[in-house]
Amino acid sequence: MYLKKHYPSFIVFLLLAGLLVWTAFNSDKEFSIENGLVLLGVVKTQISMEQKINEGIELLSASPVLEGDLSNKQIALAILNKKTGEVFEKRVWVTDQDIEYYRRTGILVPEHEQPGDDLNVEVQWWNSFNSYFIFPDNPEFVVVANKYMLPSSYLAGLPEQSGGQYTDIIYSPYSKDLHLPEIIEKGKKYLEERVDKAFEQLEARKVFSRSSPGSIITATVDPDFIKNIILVEHIDPQGFIISTDGGKELTERVLTVIGANQERAYRYTGSPAGASGMAQFIRPTYDSMVIRYPEAKLIKDYNMGMADHTNAIKAMVLFFDLHKKDISNKVTRQDIIRQIGITEEMLAAAYNGGPGRVVRSVNEYGMAWVSSQLNLSKTTVFRKETLNYIKKFQSIKGLRIF
Repeated sequence: MYLKKHYPSFIVFLLLAGLLVWTAFNSDKEFSIENGLVLLGVVKTQISMEQKINEGIELLSASPVLEGDLSNKQIALAILNKKTGEVFEKRVWVTDQDIEYYRRTGILVPEHEQPGDDLNVEVQWWNSFNSYFIFPDNPEFVVVANKYMLPSSYLAGLPEQSGGQYTDIIYSPYSKDLHLPEIIEKGKKYLEERVDKAFEQLEARKVFSRSSPGSIITATVDPDFIKNIILVEHIDPQGFIISTDGGKELTERVLTVIGANQERAYRYTGSPAGASGMAQFIRPTYDSMVIRYPEAKLIKDYNMGMADHTNAIKAMVLFFDLHKKDISNKVTRQDIIRQIGITEEMLAAAYNGGPGRVVRSVNEYGMAWVSSQLNLSKTTVFRKETLNYIKKFQSIKGLRIF
């Protein structure tokens, strides 16, 4: 009678007991990633994707130095098994011939370190240390970090530079598996913290504006403008042109890279024009900020100055303040300046193509300084790249990420 009367409660007890026993003794527990959390069955654990990225970085930091050279490079991958939660290391080889073949065909299959290794690794998108690796036969695998070889000369001035010909760097490359709310929010928070710190330091050092004499420089530049420019700088131009969501997914990609890498984000990134780092300054522009604003006490070394995010953001603030003054002084159509001032679109255009073209465009086209050229088959003042940059800025600003 007792068992019959309390049968449901008894069954619940047995089920709970079974779950506890299974959890305690089953060595083949299955994990899965959902919104950045690793799930054990239906019970959420405290393990996040962020923790797994850090675990991968620690694993690679303790692993042996890479072998090979720039023409035949070894790459160490920290791989997360989303089913088990295990992070393990695998090494692959990529040659110059592999990369050249990828450029022609879009196909790159790295060679395994150990002959006979049956793990199928492919490169979906090659971009050196920020390459997108996939595992066609094991969709539960995701690269959370990789160790990559760079010439030591490329890292001159950085503390991680080795004394040898090559230096191993560790980076968390973008992938759709890392494109999670947890990591995106982490990137957004990190960027906000760096910008806040840069503004605080400029205020503490009482750096005054050149464009608005008597004002502290931080009063002349909106911190959200700085954040949006950083996002714009790292959004692929061609990807933006074909995007159908106003650049939202591409913006989240940038925030994913920042969230996964934090202080390493874009630390080793360079452009064909010679710009580097999160702020994408070229050396002469950065050196000019160091000289023109000595009271800001920017790091004098260009490489280190660009690698340090807070310092690089301070340089951005100085750049925009200086060019607000430059544009205002050189525009002959002062009626335009009185009506709309120096707009963020003008400053974005100056960041990409220099203030001189902004001045010429405003003087020639007045209020239509941008719109008059956006739909022309042949540009007159701005390069096509700068017009696309302005479009990208307007779109990203419209997303109201910050």
